[in-house]
Amino acid sequence: MENKTARASNVKAISLLILPIVLLLASIGGFVLNTLPSVLLAHFILSIFFTQCFILLHECGHLHFFKGQQLNRILGHVFGLLSGIPFYTWMHMHNLHHKWTGWRDLDPTTEKTIKPSSLVMVRIIVNVAWFLFIPIFYLGYMFSNYWNLFKIKRFLKPAMYKTAIVQVLVYFMVYAIVVYFFNAQLLKFILPGFLLSLIWKELIILTQHSHIEIPLANGNEVKPISYQEQIAFTRSFSAMPLISKYLLFNFNLHEAHHVQPGLPCYYLEDIELNNAPNSYFHWFKNAKRLSGNNFIFNTSKHSGRKF
Repeated sequence: MENKTARASNVKAISLLILPIVLLLASIGGFVLNTLPSVLLAHFILSIFFTQCFILLHECGHLHFFKGQQLNRILGHVFGLLSGIPFYTWMHMHNLHHKWTGWRDLDPTTEKTIKPSSLVMVRIIVNVAWFLFIPIFYLGYMFSNYWNLFKIKRFLKPAMYKTAIVQVLVYFMVYAIVVYFFNAQLLKFILPGFLLSLIWKELIILTQHSHIEIPLANGNEVKPISYQEQIAFTRSFSAMPLISKYLLFNFNLHEAHHVQPGLPCYYLEDIELNNAPNSYFHWFKNAKRLSGNNFIFNTSKHSGRKF
């Protein structure tokens, strides 16, 4: 298939924003009705909205969701604020993930998944959290990779790092101001849905590279693995076409995305790969059979489970 990197379409991008807007309005309607069922439903709908904001942050971070880079950056900051992730650090750290996928200790998003903690209590917490759907893996992923300026400094050039510091501080100040002036509203209307969305995000991103046998560089000088060869270290899952395109924005087609990371998400279903992905429930069933430590810190080579 031809590379459609230059064929970003504002019309296609805007069409994918319709459902998030509808979900946001529906959640507001549920809060306005102010009955117990409507409020509970509003929190659930809002959690889906926040999950979609995270996926849209991902799309804008590649600067290819809309035609112009400036529009991608502006909307990227909007989705970043709604996702709790600074757009600038996301964009650069995520691009490094694409560069180093296939080397588990060089990819900044997987370098801490090589071995579990030596502390028994920490390992117990990890297993309990995984069993109870407490999204500590997603929270660790979010704060370690996109808020931790000490880690980010190791990967960015000095000028870029200074920009990262400024943007992280700006995001922090925005959140601090919102919490200070609107803390009651946040607790009542926003926080439950946002916390629930953390569970959905964890259960999506962990499908993509976790518990796959990925080699280690172990300090050796190695070259980045080609995008085409990154399929071996990436996992997709199948979904109904409407769900895949309009709910997940093809975020489930992660192998296709790694083959052509510059391709807008609305074209990913056009990429034909040799291997057909399993269903999400196939992954979920097999992943949840493992302990949290086994699933995150081991690979299919250790457990004998490929899914």
